[in-house]
Amino acid sequence: MWGRPDILWGLLALSIPIALHLLQLRRFKRVAFSNVAFLKDVQKETRSRHRLRNLLILLARLLAFALVIMAFADPMLAPEKASANGGQQAVSIYVDSSPSMMASGESGPLIQVAKQKATALVEAFRETDKYHVFASDFAGVDQRFMTQDEALERIAAIQLSTQAPSLEAVVQRGLDQLQRAPEASGQGFWISDLQKSSHNLQRPMALDSSVTWHVLPVEANKVPNIWIDSVWFGSPLALPDQPAALHVRIGHDALEGMDGLPLSLRLDGVPAALGSYHLVPGLPTDTVLRFTHGAPGPHHLKVELEDAPVQFDDAHFMGYNVEERVEIFHWTSANAPFRAASLSVQQALESANPLLGVERGSALPSPQRLAAFDLVVVDALEAPSSGEASMLEAFQQQGGTLLLIPDSSAVGMATWMDGLTLGNSSGWVRGAGQVATVRWSHPLYEGVFRSIPSRVDWPTYDRILDRRPGPREEWLVRAANGLPYLSVVGGADAEGDVYILGTSLETGNLTRHGLFVPTLLRIAESSRKASHFALELGKDASLTLALDPNENGRVADDLNWRIRRTDLEGGASSNGAVPEMQSTSEGLKLGWGESLQEPGGYDVLRNNDKVASFGLNHRSSESFMDTWLPEEWTAKVEALGWPTIEVWRGPASQLKSLVDERIAGQRLAWYFFVGALCALALETLLLRKWNKLFS
Repeated sequence: MWGRPDILWGLLALSIPIALHLLQLRRFKRVAFSNVAFLKDVQKETRSRHRLRNLLILLARLLAFALVIMAFADPMLAPEKASANGGQQAVSIYVDSSPSMMASGESGPLIQVAKQKATALVEAFRETDKYHVFASDFAGVDQRFMTQDEALERIAAIQLSTQAPSLEAVVQRGLDQLQRAPEASGQGFWISDLQKSSHNLQRPMALDSSVTWHVLPVEANKVPNIWIDSVWFGSPLALPDQPAALHVRIGHDALEGMDGLPLSLRLDGVPAALGSYHLVPGLPTDTVLRFTHGAPGPHHLKVELEDAPVQFDDAHFMGYNVEERVEIFHWTSANAPFRAASLSVQQALESANPLLGVERGSALPSPQRLAAFDLVVVDALEAPSSGEASMLEAFQQQGGTLLLIPDSSAVGMATWMDGLTLGNSSGWVRGAGQVATVRWSHPLYEGVFRSIPSRVDWPTYDRILDRRPGPREEWLVRAANGLPYLSVVGGADAEGDVYILGTSLETGNLTRHGLFVPTLLRIAESSRKASHFALELGKDASLTLALDPNENGRVADDLNWRIRRTDLEGGASSNGAVPEMQSTSEGLKLGWGESLQEPGGYDVLRNNDKVASFGLNHRSSESFMDTWLPEEWTAKVEALGWPTIEVWRGPASQLKSLVDERIAGQRLAWYFFVGALCALALETLLLRKWNKLFS
């Protein structure tokens, strides 16, 4: 088998020394001389030896030239599985450049080790082979075959990526390219750390049997990794200049506990809080960073820890909005606008002015005006209509929150229960009683009191709605008879919550109890869900903004939208990307496709005004550094019944011999060069020693 069979045409050049040799043959001249009869026998013998000598010299020269030409034609001993296509190979090499390749191995960062192996692979094959090199970012320029030099340049240019494609995607990417060279023998190579999160071996995968697949694992040193798993606010609403508690969950795989590790928070690029955390083996760590919200509007924050050598997951980015205030509509009956219980509700809500804006009315505003409110308090309405129930249902489905307070007769509650699909109510269960349990662990009451009181004079009642909680309903306060005194029906997806008070405010002592005002204010505070945007690279490529309904008609005419990154060093910002806009029922959807590839904090600009902020983060699954050991990989692949996937564990220096032995064939050029030297040595021997041999 020949690597460069075209060079064998050079054997035709052997005709040149043959022609020169024939031209240099000397003809014998006949010279008359007396008494030469006795020389005839000597003359015949000399001419025969001379011809034999010249013929042997010619053969030695031809052999030397022929062996040199064949050596440059790259002779090879074909392996056992030699293809029938003349030995040409189509080589697809995947270099894993996902974030986990930042880890270090015995020879340095895994990405560098992978590039060294890829380089050695390319150099082990022939110049005439076809090469396909691609990395985790799946760049469009890599969807072609390259020459050997181009492949080496592409490998040298590979850098760490933010993408972590699945094994199925990698296989399909390589197979799509190899199928474009049916005339060549397909060879697929994966150079990876075999991280379990991206190399899922839970189900069989269709591997093309016409391609020979190989895995070249790169192994990292066993060091613990620490990462920020998630962040969230303790309160659902961010208000201007109010204290904030940011909860941070830290994941790790440390086998030993560690104390006092630093954690920092930057708000809009400015340091805002410092903290520390402790690690307990086998358990995630939850800690809290406290700071103060800024002015109304969008903000972005960055929570960061220090962890070497894997640092891609040491920072978490999130965008959120600080709301100017919560808008509340207090809907009371026109027949009794100044009843004492209604005034108590009004006064409790107005006590948080200006953070709460309260508007009181005896009739619902228009749907467009109603959409501007965050909370509607339905206060003891005796005869609501089905149309009003439909308006409140639409308000709740669009994300608004409702608080239903029954009237003293509970007649109006039947309309709300039916119109809002909250179940049925059989009226009152009468009898004096007292609250038995408050669910202090629920966010509505968490942190209301510094310590949970053990002996409390709980609110009293003389009637409780006879109803059973629905499937999405949970109790917050429970009466002594087991019925819900206060419950909430959680909204699905983008829907708002519905709070149901199980007693009348006109009876009992709830309006005079210390639990009354905190309950109303917490319901109002949680009625507006703050916009927290923490997205994942490679998974999320769009953001939906809930715009004012009056603005939806102007979106198509307003084309000056831009997304820019704002957490760069020195306060600089990137040029960003121009998003693709689409109006939906939930708001304006901004898509950026593959334009944003780096983690960080981003701002959404409309006519150069910031309207939203969001964070892009690495996929959390990439932080789990568990990898397949080569033995585990082989056993799992065999158990799944996949085609044979060879595992080459050797260093880069051994790859050439592996390729020669198992794919390309053993190269024999060295032996041909040695043969050529032997032929030249034979020629020299004939020129210098011939006469002595026959003297």
